[in-house]
Amino acid sequence: MEKFKLAVAKREAKKPNQLRREGFLPATLYGRGVESENIQINAKEFSRLPAGAHSHMIELDIEGKKVNAIIRGIQRHSTKDFVYNVELYKVALDRKLTVTVPLKLVGESPAVKLGGVLVENFQEAEIECLPGNIPEDIEVNLSLLGEVEDAIHFGQLEIAKDIKILNPHDEIIVKVVAPKAAPTPKEAAAAAPKAAAPAAKAAAK
Repeated sequence: MEKFKLAVAKREAKKPNQLRREGFLPATLYGRGVESENIQINAKEFSRLPAGAHSHMIELDIEGKKVNAIIRGIQRHSTKDFVYNVELYKVALDRKLTVTVPLKLVGESPAVKLGGVLVENFQEAEIECLPGNIPEDIEVNLSLLGEVEDAIHFGQLEIAKDIKILNPHDEIIVKVVAPKAAPTPKEAAAAAPKAAAPAAKAAAK
């Protein structure tokens, strides 16, 4: 798996908004048994990180000092794709940690080919493993869905022995259901007056 790298620097004695105006993101680096450290990241460099880096280990270069970390939190604007702050967690290579990784749908479902509708309940899985063993994604084999009402649970996922899935094993990731039935004549007749009401009001005006 590709190793992600990111250069950071110790935070300057400036207000967060001033740093942002100058093109830097205020960030905090913390970890178990170590004091938290205020740092800053070049906003453009951070935006170039692929989506996969947000759930995998990143090698930070803090002015020549190499530190392994993962992104624990990103504070964004509620309506804009604008990052306010980043939280980075320093990891030990010999200590397991909990992260979320994307689920990747692979293969084709015979039940879907026959007209069934695929319902996807989860796009990520929560796992526990060593930092160096974090997978890029976990595959969900849709070919197991042979008939309508078939489902794939977390307990059915095939993963490496050194990775533990923390999601309840009986939770359904994907399921095939029957297509929604067409309305009966009685249901269609009941819905007709409701649809006609707005038109009647408009005509009255």
